[in-house]
Amino acid sequence: MGVWYDFIFDNAYQQDAVEVEASVREKYPLLLHKDEQLILAFKDRGGKGRDKEYFTSHRILIKDGKGIGSKRKNYQSITYKSIQAFSVETAGKFDGDVSIKVWSTGIRYARIDFATANVDIYQLQQFMSAQVAMAQTAVVGQQDAIDPTPPNMDQKQTTAGNVIDWFGDNAKQVSASEVEATFKTAMPILLQDEKVQIAFKSGRDFTVFTNRRVIEIDVQGIYGKKIEFVSILWKSVHAYSVQTAGAFLDRDMEMTLYTNILGLDNIRQDFRHGKADLFAIQKVLCNHILGESKDKFTDVPTHQGEVDDKGFWWFRDNQRPLDVVEIDRVYHSDPHILRGDEHVEMAFKGRRDVTLFTNLRIMLIDPKGLVGRQVEYTSIPWESIVGHAVRTAGTILDFDTEVCIWTEKEFYAGRAGSGDDSPPVPPQPRVSYFELDFNKNRVDMNALNYYLSKRLLLIHKMEPGQPIPLNGLPPGGFERPGGFERLFQWIGGNQRELDPVAIDRELHSSTKILLDDEKVLMAFKAGRDSTLFTNLRVMTIDVQGLTGAKIEYCSIPYKSIRAWSVETAGVWDQDTELNLYTRNRWSLAKVEMDFRTGKADIAQINKFLSSLIIGLPTDAKIDFGRKDYSSGNREANPINKSSFGMLNNSTEIDAAEIETKLRSDPALLLDEENVLRAFQSGRDVDVYTDRRMIIIDTKGMAGKRVKYKSIPLKYVHGFEFETAGHLDRDAEIYCYTDIADVQSERFPRIVPCLRTQQSLLVKHTDIYEIGKLFTDLVIFNEHEAEYTEEPEIDLGEYYK
Repeated sequence: MGVWYDFIFDNAYQQDAVEVEASVREKYPLLLHKDEQLILAFKDRGGKGRDKEYFTSHRILIKDGKGIGSKRKNYQSITYKSIQAFSVETAGKFDGDVSIKVWSTGIRYARIDFATANVDIYQLQQFMSAQVAMAQTAVVGQQDAIDPTPPNMDQKQTTAGNVIDWFGDNAKQVSASEVEATFKTAMPILLQDEKVQIAFKSGRDFTVFTNRRVIEIDVQGIYGKKIEFVSILWKSVHAYSVQTAGAFLDRDMEMTLYTNILGLDNIRQDFRHGKADLFAIQKVLCNHILGESKDKFTDVPTHQGEVDDKGFWWFRDNQRPLDVVEIDRVYHSDPHILRGDEHVEMAFKGRRDVTLFTNLRIMLIDPKGLVGRQVEYTSIPWESIVGHAVRTAGTILDFDTEVCIWTEKEFYAGRAGSGDDSPPVPPQPRVSYFELDFNKNRVDMNALNYYLSKRLLLIHKMEPGQPIPLNGLPPGGFERPGGFERLFQWIGGNQRELDPVAIDRELHSSTKILLDDEKVLMAFKAGRDSTLFTNLRVMTIDVQGLTGAKIEYCSIPYKSIRAWSVETAGVWDQDTELNLYTRNRWSLAKVEMDFRTGKADIAQINKFLSSLIIGLPTDAKIDFGRKDYSSGNREANPINKSSFGMLNNSTEIDAAEIETKLRSDPALLLDEENVLRAFQSGRDVDVYTDRRMIIIDTKGMAGKRVKYKSIPLKYVHGFEFETAGHLDRDAEIYCYTDIADVQSERFPRIVPCLRTQQSLLVKHTDIYEIGKLFTDLVIFNEHEAEYTEEPEIDLGEYYK
């Protein structure tokens, strides 16, 4: 279309990467890492603009010039290892640009437009595929053989059937080898070692499943020259469902893929009945989504030979146990929905629904319609589950017990109302949270809770952590509170500490809730409710109802905790607080706990969590020292004011001074943890260590109430920084995480991923130095290889 077209529409031209890298290193010596190589370079507005895109060996670096003279510059870094999906779009017949979109963890998407004059979009697609493949290693288990041959190829479909399928966008299976040849030659989007395992076509569009990804190909426009290729990486698909065709006029089968990609949370495709092998699709999904093989539990009751008497009709919705051996045989044959190395461990049936717990997943089988011919099979791998709860039945007119499951999937946000004609639509959890009801007389909930805990905690056990000696958590003075104090704690929900040895003994004997190798390290109680910190999880025990017969046991593995905060007591407050932030986006997104000041060592709780979440197995064994029940009650204004912070701008302060303070008052830091930079705005301080970000928020007139929020660097997946403009006195740094950030629980419910922001006074700080700091910590983290080892927790002599 020409240079003027590209200039007007801001299309980028490719430049010589070697020359650009030399220029960047000379002009901005801190921008690129010493081990980083610039591979592709582009400049906007036909090569005449001020915006630039760099594809390096480790990331995509987008430079956005702002303001008059472009003195204000924004640099966004998207690491290849954080990319969840990407797309390339070719030019249409009358277009002069091609484009690429990138979805990465915590970022909705970034889009770059290129000029067709000197950019080969297929070459860029190949580059992206190769870089993402090198940066990410998919975990796969047994690969069941897949027959890629389309069914009923010799049967012709009627014209009416073709019309119905066209309107319904129903895809038919096509030859995998032909599709692979097409997309390696005519439209080279596949890597040379990439294999198409099964493929489908709907009109002009394709859905292709390869050994590396799912590719959706959308042919647009009258001439069909504009084509978008969307690649969804297997690691981003965390659950799926397939649905068979129903009776009568239902001609289509369905597949839905559930992801944790912002703005691309589910991918849905319909298939023509009789023209696609739904169970071949199921095999492909099993191979790539269910992960590596896991040993079968042999200590689970099989109920072999048990006959389903269905029970009284009023309670048939509550599930009852089935013969595990028979169910395993059925679902390995007809229908064949289980993977070759998969074993059913527990099976239950309600009125028509069936729930399977296997060594690889939870499967929900839901027959639909009057005759139940249409069946939906929903699979949730164990790895995608954030936490679970078991709720026992009450005593009066309560005939069911419940299991609650939280995942990291997206939810339906709902819609605000606008008058009587448009009432509000409440949010729906979808697969981010679901409950299963069981017949209390037929299902042993203690056994089911033990099974779920064992299955989930074994998966989440491979989490790095510092060696923790049990005798490093010395008991304090555990006394019963007086009458008035007990009432105050019951009303306020403030917890006091209990003897963990006694609690551990109880939960291993009369009430077998804990695993054999699990130990209670800290225990707290408020009224009838309790909170336990074990070596494997955080557990809350919520006693409900007048009689206290209904009890909910909620378990959160430490691997599901993405950030946490502790808050000291204020002048009028009698409680300290602990908040846990998880990767769930529903009701487990933020877990709040209150502790009675003087009855719990909040600093020790913080240090314990730090050890497990950001500690390393190579660290020295942690020493907790003696309990300090005054740690939640502190002096006013714990950090001296050095700036008024009226414009929320931060001034850099001495890192060594802050490190000294945070080792004692309060003792937040691990022994091997080092403070690298620190910034103060008024009474608030942001601290960057080599393990985490600590955000210190001082509250209240007296400044006694202080919140310390810890965000591990391993959960920061991208960042950007912006320099100051001509009239600016501040620069900004932003970090992108996968931590749930609850902003609104109303209609609509808003829970994006947390993005931190800090403004820095450029008079005192070089923003490029901060950019280099995050390049070193996020992209070239020297501890990353150590984050795959199992934590060591030495139980010592305390329990002997």
